[in-house]
Amino acid sequence: MDERKSDAERVTDAIEDIGADRLTDAIVDAWERAGLDTGTPTWPDDEPRFRVRPPVSDEGAGLDALAAVLDTTPRRPEAAFCYLDLGRRADLVGPRRVELEALSGHADVTVDADHTAGTVPFAPETFDALAALFEDLSYLVVRDADGVAIAEWRGETLRFALPDGDVDAVKNALDAATADRIERAE
Repeated sequence: MDERKSDAERVTDAIEDIGADRLTDAIVDAWERAGLDTGTPTWPDDEPRFRVRPPVSDEGAGLDALAAVLDTTPRRPEAAFCYLDLGRRADLVGPRRVELEALSGHADVTVDADHTAGTVPFAPETFDALAALFEDLSYLVVRDADGVAIAEWRGETLRFALPDGDVDAVKNALDAATADRIERAE
């Protein structure tokens, strides 16, 4: 491995070597080699896990499901690892450009020409930025203060952990088509 390459260049090389169909694996491998946060979630032992794949016909359903989980969880979201298919050369103007710059301004975020990846503190402004850029979000894991995953967005599927009784609150916050798709993941 060429030590002169930036983290972003190593990620790009890994993606080209492996192929887009194994994008998440390539990202994780490159970030591990660079000694950076890979976004791989550690799930709580005392909470069941669930998953939902929102209907493709409803573009906002994934974001709504993420918001419902974050509003319902008794744990406080502390940090988010995200991978966006947008980078420095993205042809964005207005609010989406401002939100991309807000996320990319964090020290633990690497920005390349066509993607942005890294860990940011989770705050209302973070959620607003991710919401504005959600259509370009390839991967996201939201963690609590102990580094334990609350929610993970990957491959158009939201995975999350909640105490048993709390999943009903998530279902009630969603439209019926999305709520019916929530299933236990073991």
